[in-house]
Amino acid sequence: MEKIIVKDDEQIELSIVDGDLEVHDGATINVSSKVDKLVIKGNLVNKGDVEINGSIEVLEIIHKNGFLEITGDVLAERINIRNGGRGGSKLIVGGNLTAKEAAVDGGVEVEKDFNCPIVKIMGSCAVYGNTNVETYEVSGSAKHELNLNAVEADISGSFRVGENAIIKEELEVSGSAKIGGTLDCPEIEIGGSFSCNNLITNSTDVSGSAKTVTAQVGDKLSVSGAYKCEESIIAAKLSVSGSSKVGDDSKIERLSVSGSSSAGDNVKFVEVKISGSLNLGKNTIAENINVSGSCSSSGFLKLSEKLQVSGSLTGDEIEADEIDVNGGLRCEVAKANLIKISRDSRVRGKLFGGTVIIGDGARVEDITADVVELGKDVRAGVVEAGTIDADPSAKYTKG
Repeated sequence: MEKIIVKDDEQIELSIVDGDLEVHDGATINVSSKVDKLVIKGNLVNKGDVEINGSIEVLEIIHKNGFLEITGDVLAERINIRNGGRGGSKLIVGGNLTAKEAAVDGGVEVEKDFNCPIVKIMGSCAVYGNTNVETYEVSGSAKHELNLNAVEADISGSFRVGENAIIKEELEVSGSAKIGGTLDCPEIEIGGSFSCNNLITNSTDVSGSAKTVTAQVGDKLSVSGAYKCEESIIAAKLSVSGSSKVGDDSKIERLSVSGSSSAGDNVKFVEVKISGSLNLGKNTIAENINVSGSCSSSGFLKLSEKLQVSGSLTGDEIEADEIDVNGGLRCEVAKANLIKISRDSRVRGKLFGGTVIIGDGARVEDITADVVELGKDVRAGVVEAGTIDADPSAKYTKG
């Protein structure tokens, strides 16, 4: 097998190489116009800055110390880009890049599609077409203009995908991640901020803020900063350490927020725990809500079990099995089998219940119930009940 050597700054035209092609710094290879591509039956070995005008097919590309720019398509078994210390090394492909394995100590830039099962890049990667990989590891930033398909991906810097990212097993990003379309991946861990159009996942953990248009979460979505879902989210568990906002028709089994939280209309919960404010839209349905702060509802709020608020509670019509308020309640109507208004609380609105217990010093309006208990110095409006147990100091009008 022959070996062709191209010296420093030399220009040469080739159509086929029956062995290895060795190219030195500053050299230019022009692919003959008589062929579709330059076929190298051995390896392409380069050192320094090398330019190849045209497409190539080769067993292995071995490049060191500089930029290798190929203006056409590249088809190779293996790609090995090394950085020997003289600045950065980079592979630039003007067409499609197809290989079985790529190990790059430096950067990769692909103008069209990138297809390679095993990719390890100790630098940055930019692809302006579609990307199809299996094991994808980048120690710097990764930018993909169109779609990305992978089995697993580990990105140490920022991660950008212009359209959809479909990752079958796991995605780990140490920096920020931004997906223009759908991110579909079972296990996701993001070290910085995160945004995507549609999130489909089993478990996602975000160390910064997160934003989605829609989301489908099989197990949990955990966000250490603020989270906003512009439309609906369907999730088993949503845990947010900052503020949270979800849109209309969301369904969340367990919501936990350490800050302010708001939800749109027709939202369904099972368990809600908020350490801050909770603002609910119309027709909210839940089992249990526990708020250490303020809770407001713009329409009908219905709970099959307990609503507990240590702060203020406002709404139009509130219905639950049990309502427990320590602070203030302002509504048109509140209905429950058991209503407990704690000491010194203030209530504006009518209370309807099986049993209504008003703590010492509280101020309430009209009550209709089976059993009413009024503590010391309670002030109430009209009280209608089968049984009224009132401290002598309580003042009310018996209905």
